[in-house]
Amino acid sequence: MSKSQVTNPHAMFFEKVFSRTDVVSDLIRYYLPPKTVEKLNLSTIQPVNKSFVSNALKVIESDLLFNVMTKTGDPILIYLLLEHKSFVDRWVMLQLLAYIVKICEDQHEQNKQKRAETRKQNLEQNKPENEGVETEYLNPVIPVVLYHGKSHWNVKNDFFALFNKGRTYSKYLPNYKYELINTADFTDDDFKGGVILRVSLMAMKHFFMDDFDTKVPELLNLLADLIKQKDSEIGFLEVLLRYLSTNRNYDSNWLKTTFKKTFKDKGEKIMNTIADLWIERGEKIGEKIGIKKVVARQMSKKFNMGLNRITPRLNPLPSDAIMELGEHLLSMNTFEEAYQWINERKKMIKMTA
Repeated sequence: MSKSQVTNPHAMFFEKVFSRTDVVSDLIRYYLPPKTVEKLNLSTIQPVNKSFVSNALKVIESDLLFNVMTKTGDPILIYLLLEHKSFVDRWVMLQLLAYIVKICEDQHEQNKQKRAETRKQNLEQNKPENEGVETEYLNPVIPVVLYHGKSHWNVKNDFFALFNKGRTYSKYLPNYKYELINTADFTDDDFKGGVILRVSLMAMKHFFMDDFDTKVPELLNLLADLIKQKDSEIGFLEVLLRYLSTNRNYDSNWLKTTFKKTFKDKGEKIMNTIADLWIERGEKIGEKIGIKKVVARQMSKKFNMGLNRITPRLNPLPSDAIMELGEHLLSMNTFEEAYQWINERKKMIKMTA
């Protein structure tokens, strides 16, 4: 699922993996309440190519939206929000409510356009204007929060709790529930679903934990067994390694060595693919000054501007942010877009510092 302005390795991994219908179907099947799942026809699930998280919040949140039919033929929506903050935010319910409202407004606008088209066709065909125009209803939205931080999730699943004496005035307040998938609540043996889903959830869980170095070989072993049966999943291996390689506590040489030990019997095919991965990731670029020069030159050429105007803007950004900016340049048409991205990233770095 293509989105603009993805600015976090967790977001990139999440969107690459969970936009796959086979993976998200497994996630729903095994991690949502059985009474909800038994009503759904998961073979109908389809991603909606739209994000409702603002660019300013993409550093700490990412989202995916899916259409799915129930077994009785009714359409509903499943909204999956990834929380990759370093802390638990008690205001997540307020943020979720805003996203749900946006989704409903989007539905309403689409319905309005369809109704207008039907009325126009009726008039052109000399039919009654409102023929075939039925009462409009919105499709329900099931919100799901996926959290993989180290902090204990202690936020109440109760919108009233955000208000002073909220229950006293409950009839005047909106209320809803969300489903929580907290990776820390599961042991590795408890993760269910196909190999891709289990490896992904384990990778996200252990990314922030002290046992990262012992768990990576286990993840790669699981994946090696899958790839022996299905070489087409080499693409997922690249996505996984790109994600694991962003852990700053372990350098690329450690991950390469671990990878080679695990895949020593898979031959040159995978090794050549992974060699390309390291080049793509930018390991050969060097330290921040080298990265900054490369991205500054790209911007200078793209926007026809002098380096003296561009380089000072990049100075406060860490290396990973500069590399991410370089990845997003292709989708940017003006320097103002790039400058806005830089300013938003600076704000988020201050907020999470």
